[in-house]
Amino acid sequence: MGTGSVLVTCHGRAAHAAKAEDGRNAIAALAEFLVAVHRLPAALPGMLVNIGQIRGGGPATNIVPAFAEAELDVRITRPGDDAVLLARLAELAAPLNARDGLRLKLKASFNRPPKGTGPAEAAAFAGLQAAGHELGLPPFTWVDSGGGSDGNLLFAAGLPNLDGLGPLGDFLHSDRERVDLPSLVTRAQLAALFLHRLAVGEIRLPV
Repeated sequence: MGTGSVLVTCHGRAAHAAKAEDGRNAIAALAEFLVAVHRLPAALPGMLVNIGQIRGGGPATNIVPAFAEAELDVRITRPGDDAVLLARLAELAAPLNARDGLRLKLKASFNRPPKGTGPAEAAAFAGLQAAGHELGLPPFTWVDSGGGSDGNLLFAAGLPNLDGLGPLGDFLHSDRERVDLPSLVTRAQLAALFLHRLAVGEIRLPV
């Protein structure tokens, strides 16, 4: 998927907690926005939004906090979905910005476009499948992934590539993350055979 991030900054109004009506709680306003953001993927197929970090508050708990911010990881499947997603985020922010004493800003950046496939990738993948069959590996096919890598940038530059060919495993970025150790060998063998066939011209990629 294409990948990016959105920094969400909320400014409120500080006050003493005993007179909270004089303040505008930036943490509470940001939390309200983030709850709505968390529901977005269900309404926008092919897009992902993850609330990754939250910061803010004041120097003491008896102060209505005037500042809070969050960072979102955002991912898209199709070119142009970035504009759709950002427009939806702006819509969710608008009611908060209409309230007195609150200001919520969005700062977005996308660092990778979605990775597609073309005739060159299809030919390379067929060669990879043939190499896997010769090595006695279980049959495999394309899998759409929510990840992003340098393969996105290579494809955007017109350079054919296959991605996600490393060892098998599961539960990325968790305390259950694991790797299937025997797959370190089989995937290395697969890569070596594929690259050999590509180098000697047994696998030809359309230009």
